[in-house]
Amino acid sequence: MNSDRKSLFIGVIFIIIGAVWALDNVEIIPWQIRHFVFNWENILIAIGAYLLITRENSKLGAILLALGVFFALDDWFDIYVSLWNLWPLALVFIGIYLIGRNKSAEEAFGDENEKDTIDDTAIFSGGDKIITSHDFKGGTLTAIFGGSNIDLTTSKIDSKPAVIDVFFMFGGSKVRVPQDWQVQFKVTNLFGGISDKRHFAENSASDKKLIIKGLILFGGSEITN
Repeated sequence: MNSDRKSLFIGVIFIIIGAVWALDNVEIIPWQIRHFVFNWENILIAIGAYLLITRENSKLGAILLALGVFFALDDWFDIYVSLWNLWPLALVFIGIYLIGRNKSAEEAFGDENEKDTIDDTAIFSGGDKIITSHDFKGGTLTAIFGGSNIDLTTSKIDSKPAVIDVFFMFGGSKVRVPQDWQVQFKVTNLFGGISDKRHFAENSASDKKLIIKGLILFGGSEITN
């Protein structure tokens, strides 16, 4: 989906939320409509549908959509479902996401030289890594209650854009890149995000591109040069 359609989709959502909120404040509409729009299960469904439709992160979109539908079953069919009894299913879905992510990474980088890729996992820990590849391809960064410092400033990208897939939950990694690299972000942020703290010099841009994609949950990352 192009940026114009994304803006249209988000604009429609804001119009619906704002209209329902205002009409509810002046008691013009039934409370059931407000409950439906602001129900957290339906919010999950809306976010999941958005990610699927825009193809920002189809896997995460499918997971959020499935979770929203599952927990909305009690409203739709009068079936009682206790969130506190079933919250561990969130860990199951995260596990499925990580397995699918690792499988995709193996397909993308399986035949590449290890020196040209990165695979860093920091769980309740962290460390420093310096990558000195002359043909950096990308890789994966995983941080759960931890994070690493990744230095790519001496690396080079040969031709195709390098792709780093990130998963940060209650943690995150700091990544340093060469000053002339272009960095494109395709990350889904839920109560988290990436801080772009790069400094640019005149005529420093080149055709070397790094794409950072993935999922950040209650975590964050910092990109510098």
